[in-house]
Amino acid sequence: MSILDNLRQVKRELLDEKHPLESENIQFRKIYAIGYAMLVCVNGYPSEMAKDVLKKQISLLDLPAEFRKLAISAALEADSQTIQTLLQTLQNEKHKYIFMLDLYDYAQKDRKITEKEQELLILFEELLQFSYEEVHFIRGFRLAMLKKDTEVATKVVQQAFEQHVSIPLKELVYFLAGFEYQERLMQMTLLAGQKKKLGYATYLNGEVVVGKGAELDLNGMKVTFGNNAAIIVEGGTLLADGAQFIASLDANKTMLSLRDIGLTKIRDTHFFGANNVRAIEMVNAKVELDTCSFEKCFDEERGGAIYFTNSDHFVLRNCVFEHNSTLGKGGSMYIAGTEARHMKKLDFFSRITGKIQKVKLVMEGCHFKESRAEMSGALHTYDADMIIHNTTFDHCTSRAGGAAIDTLNCSISAGGNSFIKCKAGLSEAVVILGNTKGASESAIGKFEHCEPKNFIMH
Repeated sequence: MSILDNLRQVKRELLDEKHPLESENIQFRKIYAIGYAMLVCVNGYPSEMAKDVLKKQISLLDLPAEFRKLAISAALEADSQTIQTLLQTLQNEKHKYIFMLDLYDYAQKDRKITEKEQELLILFEELLQFSYEEVHFIRGFRLAMLKKDTEVATKVVQQAFEQHVSIPLKELVYFLAGFEYQERLMQMTLLAGQKKKLGYATYLNGEVVVGKGAELDLNGMKVTFGNNAAIIVEGGTLLADGAQFIASLDANKTMLSLRDIGLTKIRDTHFFGANNVRAIEMVNAKVELDTCSFEKCFDEERGGAIYFTNSDHFVLRNCVFEHNSTLGKGGSMYIAGTEARHMKKLDFFSRITGKIQKVKLVMEGCHFKESRAEMSGALHTYDADMIIHNTTFDHCTSRAGGAAIDTLNCSISAGGNSFIKCKAGLSEAVVILGNTKGASESAIGKFEHCEPKNFIMH
């Protein structure tokens, strides 16, 4: 690591790291520190190295540095009353788990536990009245700490949950840097009347299908998509406000599909495609997205982040699209009514009966940044009535067609939009094609340093 990297690491260790119990009252923290010092002193008067560890623990508990000497003295002279006071202080389940993990963390710092340390640890497990399942969790997680293995930690936590052990989940990262528990969810179908609500961050393998009359509540959780993973809502209800859709490098399907649904509103939700998969595809759906973000989403053919068609209501407000791309049309979004030629060739749209339907698109206060495509760097629209206001297209690029926008057979109402350094290889920043109404360069918005030109209408 560089000098700066080392300085940042030391800053994190000295200033940023906080003990999970540093906000407890000072009397609690003093008694806790004395309990910790019992292990430090169990082999006799502590070495300089052991005293340094205790000094750091005192600091992390936000106690005065001079309390180290008092903690050592109290630990060496500890009698039954001292121990009883400690046990009474550690009645809360969370406090007990943190205390034991703290002790194991110290005992195995030198990768070995002495006989006296081992006996003290076992005695505390018994005196704190842990059940067999709780002890199994503590020892399993201490092994994960020793190995610095988050996969082992995940398995230990999963087993504990299955045995109804109450775990201080968010505090575990203090003992194992980078640990984030993710519940494993395999393929499932929710039928009419069934509901599922996520309780933890979730790693998804396989498809979760939400049928008509069923409900999936993501509960604001982070959902990571693995191999063949997707959430498919077919007539059911999705509650996704505040959630995160994160594609792994194994992801190979559009993360969220909305089919045959009534009005669905999604707010404050983040989609990360890992330059690997699309965020959302929608058919026969009414959807409103508010303050959502789409980052590094990708599709090979159409709509890097969003594919919306055979639907008549799509509203986006204050959404951000950043570094999305496609090898085809619409780096961030592809929006098409039922007249799009390619649609009649797709099995996905086999339920389309031939009824001609235009998309009604409203986009307000959105931002497209560095969207890329073969054609239509940010937005490709076919057969749509569009209202686009106060939206920014920033450094969007394409080889053919519009660097930012292409339209065909659309109507446009626009105002307050900005096009900044959008660059097309063979055309302009905005391209208006066949039968589009209401468009002009001055009406579309302001252009800054776009190449080769700003606007073309055929």
